[in-house]
Amino acid sequence: MKNIAALLCLMTALVPLFSQETPVTIRGDVTTIYTLGNAGEMQILPSGTGDGAYIDKKNGFYTNAALSLSYKPVPFAEGFFKIAATIKPGSFYVPLQLEPSGKSDFALTFDAAWGRINVIDGLGFDAAPVNLFLKAGKYRSESYYVGKISKFETESVLYMLKTANTYNYTIGAEYDAGKPYISAALTTNYLFDEAIPRLYDSDGSVSVHGQPVLGEYAPQLYAAVAMRDFTFLERHALSAEILYALNGANIYSGNSFGASVKYTLPVGESISIPVGLSAGFYEKNIDVLAGAANDKTTDFRETFSFGYGAGLRYAAPFFTVDVNLAGAYSNISHIYRDPLSIASLSLDAYCTFMGRFFVGAGFVAGTLTDAVWKTKQTAEPSRDNGGYEHTFSFADNIGWEVYTGLQFQKNVRFIIGFNNNKGLAMNYTLESRPDAHIKYKQTDTEIANNMYEITGLFVKMSFSF
Repeated sequence: MKNIAALLCLMTALVPLFSQETPVTIRGDVTTIYTLGNAGEMQILPSGTGDGAYIDKKNGFYTNAALSLSYKPVPFAEGFFKIAATIKPGSFYVPLQLEPSGKSDFALTFDAAWGRINVIDGLGFDAAPVNLFLKAGKYRSESYYVGKISKFETESVLYMLKTANTYNYTIGAEYDAGKPYISAALTTNYLFDEAIPRLYDSDGSVSVHGQPVLGEYAPQLYAAVAMRDFTFLERHALSAEILYALNGANIYSGNSFGASVKYTLPVGESISIPVGLSAGFYEKNIDVLAGAANDKTTDFRETFSFGYGAGLRYAAPFFTVDVNLAGAYSNISHIYRDPLSIASLSLDAYCTFMGRFFVGAGFVAGTLTDAVWKTKQTAEPSRDNGGYEHTFSFADNIGWEVYTGLQFQKNVRFIIGFNNNKGLAMNYTLESRPDAHIKYKQTDTEIANNMYEITGLFVKMSFSF
């Protein structure tokens, strides 16, 4: 049924294109990364670890391609669809370290297909600065990430406040008569109160925690209020958003709340200082540091995350400099392990010369302190095979990256770089990507400790139109 619905969306989108009067915009992009790993034989992982593990090769190849089309058959309505394909080595799941993603081969899939109607204009009323809109189709509703400052995105703690990329309905309002842009929207899944399977919340004789409750489901809702690009005192700029999700990220995750704000302070004509703050609360079943919300994360409980970032932007006639300092703090609860507190920090810099040459570098600490995660004393002996204890140390969770490249006009880039990211730092890269690498065992560690890293030379090319 989903494939049929996607086909119908595409057919509906294509019909108006036969009219030459329909405004049509076509965009696309391709990004490829080839990684040349340099791990030793002692870093080989056991067979069956999962996709992306270093078992019989050390290199990885990643390609992402997308093609989108938007059109307006009438002034008050617009349509959009996007097809995408990804090739990647994949990632096995490690709590708090890696998001699970299987190996992908090149196959085109529908990434989005939706229609949007401006209700006030559609009913024939005079144009007003406030618009009411209806939106339906296959898409995702998520944060604008207004508090994001750094290239590492260490401070982006709201990325799990979102809906699934599936068939949704949205009703909303927006003020779009210049700056600022203000919007409010409510999104729900097309299955309404049957969108997400309900899971058992506690262990018992009926079924273990995390298993689906037979025949019972829960709704998925997402609400957001945002203001972007509010300019005052000439060049001062402010953006903010408030978010709520019920069973977001396509899992029985309960209530989640978030907010972020960004303020840009101008200093003279050439310097500006952006500052961003974000805070999020997730009720259950989301591994925020691994970016995962699926059947492997059902033991996580309340998580509070706070992110901060500050940057320095300098623009001269022949070169620019961007420097960013960012970090995050997360307090993570678990159903049968003690709470875990993680504080991370990153520093990155990016310079361009004559608009054609650029260099960049960065350092990220997945944790600034030795954070101990272990089984609760009150947990049943069957949990964690009788007991689990792991220390996330500073040295085992750091990463760094350097790169240089060429900018051809505005939409074509060629980059060569090297990065080495361990443990929690595998979640953060600059120009490389975690799911473009083969994952290795960290040197001088035991396999049972689940300590991994990505390292190697990478070559990247990207272009868009």
